[in-house]
Amino acid sequence: MPVEGTFKELLNQGLTGINPEVAAELLELSAEPGNALELFRAAGKMRDEHLGMTLWWSAGISRIFPCRVAPRCGYCSYFTDEFMPTEQIVSSIQALESSGFRQVHLSGGTDLRGYDREMLELVQAIRRVSAIDLEINLGPSFRRETIRALKALGVTSVTSSLEVCNDSLFHEAKPGDSLSARRRLMEVCEEEGMSVRSMILIGLGESYADRISHLFYLKQFRHLYHVRFSRFYPYPGTKFSGFPRCSPWELARTLAVARLILPGVELGLAAGNDHDDIPLWFLAGGGNQLLGAGITRDPAPKLPGARIQPIGQDLYLVDKTPLLRQYVGGMGRETTFECPAK
Repeated sequence: MPVEGTFKELLNQGLTGINPEVAAELLELSAEPGNALELFRAAGKMRDEHLGMTLWWSAGISRIFPCRVAPRCGYCSYFTDEFMPTEQIVSSIQALESSGFRQVHLSGGTDLRGYDREMLELVQAIRRVSAIDLEINLGPSFRRETIRALKALGVTSVTSSLEVCNDSLFHEAKPGDSLSARRRLMEVCEEEGMSVRSMILIGLGESYADRISHLFYLKQFRHLYHVRFSRFYPYPGTKFSGFPRCSPWELARTLAVARLILPGVELGLAAGNDHDDIPLWFLAGGGNQLLGAGITRDPAPKLPGARIQPIGQDLYLVDKTPLLRQYVGGMGRETTFECPAK
């Protein structure tokens, strides 16, 4: 039987009840562009049916806490050794709210011994001035009691980025971190009814089987609401600097298969991607959330079309919504600041 006919049969199976074997075959055969376009079409339709047609804006503040993972992760150059002052985080959130944003991700820094007290104090300070939708990503830094307290403070999701669901590869890339602790955090969030986000790193050396196993592991979590996809970038000076850059084609095909496995989950873009990856991400069945703004200490980020707003000493709000509205408007989609219910 021709490959094309086989692929269409597999795709029909994937749409009616996908299993790991069918998912792996779809991922393998979608390397051929004609097959990939069929897969993308099906994944995009599934996204629209489950998530709707309107895209919504989120914002982020990163590197808020120091990373205490030792030794450092072999591919990461994006960390800080200092705490971002609470007053700067609060003023940044107020500036984002004034620009229309209703959701913000707080991320950056992991301490396996726990950032429980520091995060609770920060959220309490934020809640004194803002009821904005808060999402938190500090790796496996929290105890169960902290998840309960964060939920009581109105935090709407906690992130546990597994990155690669292969124990030996995870240990090679992240010898100071713990995959089991990250899995356990997801389990605790599930048990406590806390919405959870995760991240998959594509191109670190994992197999297609690793990716499919990772996606089906995530599928078990009823409170999983968002999976972000990171395209490996060989940052200079890191252990993995000699590895090849991950192709956007690899990420897009994996994301499209993920849409069949996780039909109602937001599937977003993470580090290693930029605004020019949005059209292929969207075509492949990506989610409806767009990261529209971030806080930076760089006064002149190289992003034509963005609005730069000073919000304090050496602190700037970079608003990308004018540029991204142009991108998604050209695809016939509207945007909103309203956050869908999780």
